[in-house]
Amino acid sequence: MTRTLVDDTPIADLFRDLGMPPHHENCDGYGWANVDDENGHMGAIRCMGCAGENVAAGVLALIPVRFRKPIELLPAVAEWVKRGNQAEGLFLCGNVGTGKTHQAYWAMAAWCFRTLTTPASARVSETYGEQRRIPPSVKFIRATTLFDELRPSNQNTRQPVVDSQGARLLILDDLGAEKPSEFTCEKLYEIVDQRYADAKPMIVTSNVPPRALSDQVGERVASRFAEYCEVVPVTGPDRRKSA
Repeated sequence: MTRTLVDDTPIADLFRDLGMPPHHENCDGYGWANVDDENGHMGAIRCMGCAGENVAAGVLALIPVRFRKPIELLPAVAEWVKRGNQAEGLFLCGNVGTGKTHQAYWAMAAWCFRTLTTPASARVSETYGEQRRIPPSVKFIRATTLFDELRPSNQNTRQPVVDSQGARLLILDDLGAEKPSEFTCEKLYEIVDQRYADAKPMIVTSNVPPRALSDQVGERVASRFAEYCEVVPVTGPDRRKSA
């Protein structure tokens, strides 16, 4: 079974260059393939092609239409992706309109295929009558949106912190566009410091490098980014003006 996009482009074609795995020749179309072991006994193995399609569907749900055009990852970003679950911080910085957000979306997609992580929203799991909230597997959020969620006026500022700390991959877009309050900076530090301690991957985009962010997000957050993230410049003309 081949999944397609709205314009009838096969998902496999859209993500081929990101290493989307092919279907097993004996794929049953439901995620499994029947195989014989060395003794001739039939068994079933997971079809990596089906797993890849699940990842692709989750990735597409996160990527807005404008950013779905495939792009080539910068060499340093491609190297970050190759580290898979061992990857840590990636800080994409550059002038307005150079393609940082587009690069972040496709770095996220490539990382998901590398680790076979299917993006999924936060959910509540119930075991023996006890409910437990499971954070999103991948969280992509604009910094201004996160700051809105972290404001003291929000009745539950703890949940955005826990979700951002617990996601397998966190992408924070356009950091530095707005100066948050001291309270919000403290919450942001909780997020970044916990991911730093847990060595969890995180992608950040900003118009300025980490050290220059101290006026916007505080010295402690800026210092953590500088220590934790590989800084990758994204250069070029303003694509928004040339579009």
